[in-house]
Amino acid sequence: MSDVHLTAPWLHVRPYHGEGVVWDPRRDVLLFVDVTAGRVWQFAWATGRITSFEVPGTVGAVHPAADGSLVVADSEGIALCRDGVIVRRLASPLAGEPGLRMNDANVDPAGRYFAGSMAFDLRSGAGNLYRLDLDGCLTTAIEDTTISNGLDWSPDGTRCYYVDSPLRRVDVLDYDVATGALSNRRPFADVSHLPGIPDGLTVDEAGGVWVAFFRGARVCRFDPDGRLTTTVHLPVTLVTSCCFGGPDLDHLFITTSTEDMSASDVARYPAAGGVFVARTGWRGRPATPFATSST
Repeated sequence: MSDVHLTAPWLHVRPYHGEGVVWDPRRDVLLFVDVTAGRVWQFAWATGRITSFEVPGTVGAVHPAADGSLVVADSEGIALCRDGVIVRRLASPLAGEPGLRMNDANVDPAGRYFAGSMAFDLRSGAGNLYRLDLDGCLTTAIEDTTISNGLDWSPDGTRCYYVDSPLRRVDVLDYDVATGALSNRRPFADVSHLPGIPDGLTVDEAGGVWVAFFRGARVCRFDPDGRLTTTVHLPVTLVTSCCFGGPDLDHLFITTSTEDMSASDVARYPAAGGVFVARTGWRGRPATPFATSST
């Protein structure tokens, strides 16, 4: 097993709850969100320029779309943004539900959008994982979740890895790319012995599953058989999400949070909220854009 130790953030725009980091390979842009502020951040690799925009309410995730826009999981559900403005509402599963918000999301190998919800008060079973199909139809893929978090697919698209954080495990499901159907949910990695709770995740080109641990100060890689192989240690505790990016997809970007931290906590962990970068020797896979042309 190998260990990587990080000491300082690569980028520090001080979000309250940094989350949902994604690399857009077509533009060489790093995307991430500040959930509570409803802010989407964009870092342009070539120029180092960072810009942001806000959407109403909260934003749980952002991903590139095939038409050049961005798809977001926002307070109401799922929407398309262009030039920092919501231009099209795609689904509204949380309309009239002020106690709920959308959380983590991802795009499957066929371009469908999967996005999860959760209660602000963390009420057990209040959330769902939704699937937005290529025809625009919204389906509940997994019911009665609590903190629907990271999900990603194996390189061949036949397996989907999924985290409902309070369960303190990473699950794996069989996946039918042709239909978007999930089946045969089972534990992939029991992480209850590790500090913190599992949050966001990403899968590398070799099928390794990288998991961020909220209150755990780390990101861990599990091989396709669920064995821990690598730990990235961070100087902050609230680690939220990770993705591979950079032009060669060999940088592991990691977001962190200051959510509910006291002033003394922030003084103790001054790097909290920063985006970190690790060089682990592993490479990621290009993100699949959301298939807007079909919806």
